[in-house]
Amino acid sequence: MRQDLRTALAATLRYCPVLAAEPEARLAAIVDFTFNLGAGRLQTSTLRRRINQRDWIAAGQELRRWIYGGGKVLPGLVTRREAEVALLLRNA
Repeated sequence: MRQDLRTALAATLRYCPVLAAEPEARLAAIVDFTFNLGAGRLQTSTLRRRINQRDWIAAGQELRRWIYGGGKVLPGLVTRREAEVALLLRNA
């Protein structure tokens, strides 16, 4: 698990370098997203664009879109994304 987290952290910073200068909570939120969905999803996402623009409100809205599994809303993902949004916006 530690290695998976290191991989997610490295990918997050590669695709969203602005997070290196942001509060730790913001970085943690996006590392969690990357850990959950993979670096490829972050790389090609509008979420990445919003983060690199430092548009935190829009990034939070983008996070809330990632709640589906098998075409259905998954309550666990809704909860996870809301926790990520809370971290992302903590210092906004």
